Amino acid sequence: MMKRGLVWGIILCLGLLPLNSQATERGLASYPDGAENFFAGALPPPGAYFQYYFLYYNAPRVREAVPPQTHAELVANVFRFIYVSKIKIFGATWGAHVVVPVIYAGLHFEPAPVSDYRFGFGNISFDPLLLGWHFDDKHVTFGFDFDFPGTFNQNAPASPSQNYFTFRPVLGLAWLPKWGLGANIKIMYDFPTKNTSPILATGARNEYHSGQAFHFDYCVDYAFLPNLRMGVAGFYYVQTTGDTVDGVNVGRHARQFAIGPGIKYDYGKWSFLFIPQFEMATLNRPEGQRYWFRIWYAF
Repeated sequence: MMKRGLVWGIILCLGLLPLNSQATERGLASYPDGAENFFAGALPPPGAYFQYYFLYYNAPRVREAVPPQTHAELVANVFRFIYVSKIKIFGATWGAHVVVPVIYAGLHFEPAPVSDYRFGFGNISFDPLLLGWHFDDKHVTFGFDFDFPGTFNQNAPASPSQNYFTFRPVLGLAWLPKWGLGANIKIMYDFPTKNTSPILATGARNEYHSGQAFHFDYCVDYAFLPNLRMGVAGFYYVQTTGDTVDGVNVGRHARQFAIGPGIKYDYGKWSFLFIPQFEMATLNRPEGQRYWFRIWYAF
């Protein structure tokens, strides 16, 4: 599934905000929403693939936050390795992938001039069960992602990783004609485990259990040429269960929508993508802009 870059989860760390201003620990889950767009619902043909994602994220505000206000920035270099075999399971091609993010995250708090900057590994993602069905220009992909903690320090609000595991079933759907209009959607549902060493600034003493969430990445594009597609892409996120702090359900459901233009250009075995995304309709989450640049190579 030309999907994910998954995992990093990171992206903003809002740990120094008062507890009632956030949803999910530090404001985000372990998947960087909006990472997948063009070809998000289609598993590639058998072979080996490498994808490099570069993300710059800037969030000048937190919706529903109370003072102090937080300005967050993140730079991510993400390395994704995909293998698709010729093995068939239930009529689908079987594959697997691993995603390794290297993150530099920064937080600045107002009105007090306090900052925190951290470098390290974000949440690493592994999917041993990618199944892709192909029906001419229509495609269906199923996967099950496992997100593992990376670099974390409970005394550091800008730690690059979320300190818990996430289990995520994934369904991808794609309509990809060689010419004209096409569409992709990658649908996900998150089951996070408890963080038994929570960020101290959240107020949790023993554990923080972020709520479950339904979310999807989407892309609607137009193929002007067989190797040139342009369109709009983004994501939608909604938290379906409340957060639990030290065994007490504290609610704070989050939601967010993002949209932006996108372009994909293929040159031989290489593909180049650029997608800026602008967040809106936000509740209990950071709100800002994401700038994705992606390179894809087929061996």
